[in-house]
Amino acid sequence: MLLRLFTVVSVTLLPFASCYDNAELIVERAVAAVTSGLSSSCCIALSLALGTKVSLPVTPAYDLSLATYWSVQESSTLPGCIVLPTTTSDVAISVGILSRLGAHNQTNPACQFAVRSGGHAPTAGAANINAGVTIDLSAMKQVTPSADQTMTRIGPGAIWADVYLKLDALGLAVPGGRVAQVGVGGLTTGGGISFYSPRVGFVCDNVVNYEVVIANGSVLNVNSKQYADLQIALRGGSNNFGIVTAFDMRTFKQGKLWGGGVFYDISTAPQQLQALADFTAAEPYDEYASVIVSFAYAGPTVLVAANSLVYTKPIVNPPSLQPFTAIPDTSSTMRITNLTDLTLELGIENPTGRRDLFITTTYNSNLAILNKTVELWQASVASIELVTGIGWALSLEPIPPAIFDKTAALGGNSLGINPKDKPLMVALVSASWTLSTDDAIVTTTAKKLFAAIDAAAAKLGDANSFRYLNYAATGQDPIGGYGAASKANLQKVGKKYDSKGVFQKQVPGGFKLFT
Repeated sequence: MLLRLFTVVSVTLLPFASCYDNAELIVERAVAAVTSGLSSSCCIALSLALGTKVSLPVTPAYDLSLATYWSVQESSTLPGCIVLPTTTSDVAISVGILSRLGAHNQTNPACQFAVRSGGHAPTAGAANINAGVTIDLSAMKQVTPSADQTMTRIGPGAIWADVYLKLDALGLAVPGGRVAQVGVGGLTTGGGISFYSPRVGFVCDNVVNYEVVIANGSVLNVNSKQYADLQIALRGGSNNFGIVTAFDMRTFKQGKLWGGGVFYDISTAPQQLQALADFTAAEPYDEYASVIVSFAYAGPTVLVAANSLVYTKPIVNPPSLQPFTAIPDTSSTMRITNLTDLTLELGIENPTGRRDLFITTTYNSNLAILNKTVELWQASVASIELVTGIGWALSLEPIPPAIFDKTAALGGNSLGINPKDKPLMVALVSASWTLSTDDAIVTTTAKKLFAAIDAAAAKLGDANSFRYLNYAATGQDPIGGYGAASKANLQKVGKKYDSKGVFQKQVPGGFKLFT
């Protein structure tokens, strides 16, 4: 019925956007049309306002949008329609319509919505929605350096490969994702860790200005001089405050770097962990070095150690990374290259079209808890080894004081990490598998594993509440993990700029402020 009604409307009425330049008039006209008896559907109202930028099921644009999500859980989520904006005005019109119609019933599935940047979150509903409206920002992917090359304006629909391809050619860089296919919008509003973070802080710390559409459809430029409270909230507050339509990011000169992947026999785990503990605690810390130590299970007898080693200068085998490179390996891709090449390599290890899960924790870094984490992870393999197509990887990622020391100088963020904290370690399990019938065993095993890791950290006196939002699983509370003061401030800012709770009630995906 909806498809038939949409067809009648679309062929009998010109999109209002072709008649009016004023977004407010477009919103009023579309809302009036559907609340005066034509239809109560938000998809119809959006179509009246935006025309062919709104796609219904079984159309090429709709199917292509779904096909480009990373996880099967997201690509099999079916919205009532997908909006594909190309301008900030399109986004403002969309939010204006959805918030006004949703005011009648914010829990009406037809007027709930999701916001998609790169579509790399694994959880169903994070950036897509059943029955409602998905705003797919993928066409808004501009990458525009300033004339003096100190700033770059980046669209929220860009993936980091888009950014690095443009900037590498100019000898420039911004801090961004370590996997090429990850989206700019989600990673940046979730905090963001980059290869450059020890030098320049979290990714979010380097956003100088946000262009953002808030709940009433207004467009704000948010920075340290205006709406400064909202700037801090957007630095880690995720999708709770509006839709960012452009990020203006600090940009710096950057040439080639040295990096790649190094693979080892699992028997080297004790050496890997000793090297990691020493590397993370080193004083002075080498701010050009970046390390991710991983252990992976990918089927019977396939249990390996695999490290991502990056040095953000074109120096081969610098002293800070030699404790890792001295460990005998089975293969290596280490080379002098650029950021685009490195992040594309990491992306190959994260293919699309599978069922996926992330789950995370954080603790003070020391050898005892690192050893316990790997011990518990290896024990967990027995619970999932019969899962069809299973990949079960543990990654350990340092957050040294060199990173969070930068935050205050750059204006602060909402992540709640105390500059007085000891060196921290983020632990991540990333799982991928084939069949939905195995969802329960994979999820249950992951939760049990991290409950055991958290208990071990607490027993050793190394627990930390921080949970990196971009790795968090359903049921975890990264917003709460920022600490009571940060959460209270986020709630205060949320009420100020979204008094009706549009991004709390009508956008159910992600991690909310009042849970």
